[in-house]
Amino acid sequence: MTTTRRASVPSGLLRTLALAGALAAPAAAASDALTPPAFHGTRESPAWLSLRLGTTPSGRAQAKTEPEVGAPTWVRLNLSLTATWRRYCARPGVDSCGEYDRLPEEEQLGDTSDFSSSYPYLGLALEAEVLPLARHTDSVLRGLGLQLGVQRGFSSSDVTLTGDGGQTPVREVSATDTAFTAQAMYRFYFRFGTTRPQQGYVGARAGIQTRAFDVEASTDNPLTGTHRVFPSVALDLSVPLFSSVRLDASGGLLLSPRPGHSPDADGGRRALEVRDYGTSVSSFGWTAELGVSGDIWGPFGYDVAWRLAHFKDRFSGAGTLTGWDDGGAAEETYSSLHVGLIATY
Repeated sequence: MTTTRRASVPSGLLRTLALAGALAAPAAAASDALTPPAFHGTRESPAWLSLRLGTTPSGRAQAKTEPEVGAPTWVRLNLSLTATWRRYCARPGVDSCGEYDRLPEEEQLGDTSDFSSSYPYLGLALEAEVLPLARHTDSVLRGLGLQLGVQRGFSSSDVTLTGDGGQTPVREVSATDTAFTAQAMYRFYFRFGTTRPQQGYVGARAGIQTRAFDVEASTDNPLTGTHRVFPSVALDLSVPLFSSVRLDASGGLLLSPRPGHSPDADGGRRALEVRDYGTSVSSFGWTAELGVSGDIWGPFGYDVAWRLAHFKDRFSGAGTLTGWDDGGAAEETYSSLHVGLIATY
């Protein structure tokens, strides 16, 4: 006789398990919603948290920021239209032209010279700045570079000569104004502003400059012009005012800019610039500049500046002109307006 056993489960236990399963289903669904994104594929970050990422030399990611306005560039070219006015005076036996002009008329003896530009000397100026380490933001040498420049203008001028015999009629002569610059420079850059950082700088320059003023050669034109080659030093300041306007200023000294010196051969003509007034000459000069510059579009910008260059010569010894028995003084001033287009890289 076979006996069959039957297992029975209390109905109360079944009810308990069913209730537990019903409660577990919503909890599982909720846990899916709380699962980290890594378990459900890649999700994009919100737009307001997005960063442009690059890598450091060690391979780690880092945030990239936009370049600051006014940051230094490798190369900067400035092509300008120029208008230059020149004034020149020479007086015997005194230390300045003003001193001679204040003398009583009976004491104003000897040959004097006055030269003024009737019209501005119109021309072109090209300047180039090279900063080979400009993009090395962590280097103290990023502001080290070279500045080269050339300027040339043409016009006519009025010439008047005054001597013991009276004053000569005003003559109009054509002339050219030429200048060269080659200077090493260093700039220290600083941040300016908070909402959108900009960069200004203070800097120094030192090098060689030339300034040559040539008048037409003719038998009835006794003027020989001036030719100078001299070392120079200068300090620069550039401060951003707005995103597209910068204030630029500079001042410099011209060290012993004596006349009668030229980089090219002249057959002894340059010596007349000293011999007419004395046997030797000592000179000094200064420069000043004030202007604004800024960006136009992309790599292009603008520059507007007013520049002054002043030379003062003190002659000693006897010259060949009448009344120049014990030297005298001469003063020369160039005033220039520059309006240019800038290209940077």
